[in-house]
Amino acid sequence: MKNFSALMFLGVLTTPVFAGPVDLDRIQVISSRLAQNDYKLSSDVTVIDEEAIKASNARTVSQILSQQLGVHVYDNSTIKTATIDIRGFGDTASRNVLVLVNDRKVNPVDISGPDLLQIPLDTVERIEIIRGTATVLYGDNAVGGVVNIITKEGKGKLSGKISGTYGSFDARGTSAQISGSTKHIAYYLYSNYDDNHGYRQNSDVLNKNFQTQLSSKLADWLKVGVNATWHQDEYGLPAGLSGAQIEQLGRRGTRAPSDKAFTKDRAIQSTFDVSPLNEDLGHLVMDLSYRDRDTYADFVSQGIATKRNSNTLGWTSKYLFDKTILDHEVNLVTGFDYYNADQNIFGSGFSTDDITISKKEYGAYISSAFEIWNHVFMTGGTRYQKNYYTFDVKSGTKAYLKQNPDEHASMVGLKYEYGRASNIFANAQQTFRFLATDEWYDTFNGLNTNLKQQKGIQYEVGLKHNFDDYVTVHVTPYVIKLRNEIFLDPTAGGGFGANNNYDRTLRKGIEVGQTTDVLKFLPHLEHVHRLNISTGYNYQNPEFDGGAFDGRLIPMVPEHQANAVVTLGILDHYNISLIGTYVGERFAINDTNNTTTPLKAYFTLDGKVVYDSDPFELFIAVNNIFEQKYYSLAIKGTNSNNKDFFPAPERTFTAGMSVKF
Repeated sequence: MKNFSALMFLGVLTTPVFAGPVDLDRIQVISSRLAQNDYKLSSDVTVIDEEAIKASNARTVSQILSQQLGVHVYDNSTIKTATIDIRGFGDTASRNVLVLVNDRKVNPVDISGPDLLQIPLDTVERIEIIRGTATVLYGDNAVGGVVNIITKEGKGKLSGKISGTYGSFDARGTSAQISGSTKHIAYYLYSNYDDNHGYRQNSDVLNKNFQTQLSSKLADWLKVGVNATWHQDEYGLPAGLSGAQIEQLGRRGTRAPSDKAFTKDRAIQSTFDVSPLNEDLGHLVMDLSYRDRDTYADFVSQGIATKRNSNTLGWTSKYLFDKTILDHEVNLVTGFDYYNADQNIFGSGFSTDDITISKKEYGAYISSAFEIWNHVFMTGGTRYQKNYYTFDVKSGTKAYLKQNPDEHASMVGLKYEYGRASNIFANAQQTFRFLATDEWYDTFNGLNTNLKQQKGIQYEVGLKHNFDDYVTVHVTPYVIKLRNEIFLDPTAGGGFGANNNYDRTLRKGIEVGQTTDVLKFLPHLEHVHRLNISTGYNYQNPEFDGGAFDGRLIPMVPEHQANAVVTLGILDHYNISLIGTYVGERFAINDTNNTTTPLKAYFTLDGKVVYDSDPFELFIAVNNIFEQKYYSLAIKGTNSNNKDFFPAPERTFTAGMSVKF
């Protein structure tokens, strides 16, 4: 597959789970805050717009993602630890789903995964979910999907909003924001303070954020923007509970009342959008970013503590050309990505870690789309990426080692737009993932430089049909074949488990959804200004292909998921939403042989009522209305069938009020 074709017919399959002001004819997936690179993607795409975010009862980015088709979100009993899974990766989902904020990669170099708590939902303008591989355009981590979060920017006259919330378990939050624009500059500032005392003992999360965004058009050919964020949190680590401990302590109890952790994260990003005097020649977008991240976890119950510091410098540049030539659409994007990260790991107590791991990555790519016939598109692309790792082990057996792996990926496919907002497409895309720093190195097994990088290929076909804007339906089946998938092998490491490569894994699935505008059928409903119903179903079958676990399902991946959303706007000022989510059975993490009883399937129903009449907005939300008792996560012992369970909250309430000025 190394000479894989760089041509493909491209389609964008859109699935707005909430009805909002989205263009049914073409979704433009924006990967720059200045909204200039509108190249197309071949994948199943959902855009959650600002209206949909407002209608949702979600309070965090992870909560609204959990309500989307094909997205599985689980945590270990705190909102801080939410993990996003797309297309069935289970325990390694945090490394196989890429998260971007204004085109800045926020996946850390280690296995901890993107920290979604650092992105307050109030600051989000929209969220773009790209299901499936997007390695050619985005590089490392974009195996199962991409979540692109676009934050708000200032617009219009000076305005502001002050908000307060209160909810179950004494959860309190306050926030303030100011935004606006003048002839020369747009500005947006936001700050929040959230103190969530948590459903379980020692599951409190104290979360503080500050964000500022400035942008300006300095000349007809130059736009610049600066985005700075500051985040700090402190949270408990309640640990899992065995069945006997649940009987003894209850679902809200903990066996680790003193385990704690904290995070400090600072980032700044500058964006430059340069257009030549002749706009027909396209334009160049460059991003420069720096991130400084400190984490500390103290597992008092295990006698181990770890401090980590990571510094990441990033520079990305891309040239974009999107014009109509001789009545044919021509789109081209080519670019270069550079990230340089240094991570220092220090242990105390039982841990003697003292190691510095550096990771430099260089990636170059090109992607193009060309309308060869009327409404028929040919598209393709390729990426080459090389990483440089250095390992400076300063404790135990001292060592200074280097690794320089490289990988490439290409894509090819077809798309036919046979009607307005209706299309059919087929594509194939190669993918890869490089090892995270603590997949190379872990406390119990030390450094292992014999591991290989993960690579594979995904095949997709898709059909979307729009019935005169009354109903939109879509179907997307897919197959993902991976080689050398990186995972924690519970049978290795002398009883502790160890990171390993599995020769082959296979994922097969299908995503089906529909969105209906009921008012199109019933236009004369009195006092109703919006009534939309969306439903979705996702089947996925991820399994080990050959080897010791041949035919076994990959743990912590539900085979069946479904969702349903109803949004109702009545009496001018009231908006009501009901959101139902079904998650099927899944095996506990580490149960690679599928020998223990899987976690039970569960269904939750959430609701929200909003009253909005300037300058006030009031809401009340109820999550898990039917008070389902379920476990978000379970982990099997590496050398026994004993399991630790992480109970999820039962029914919870949140109320809030905002004042605009």
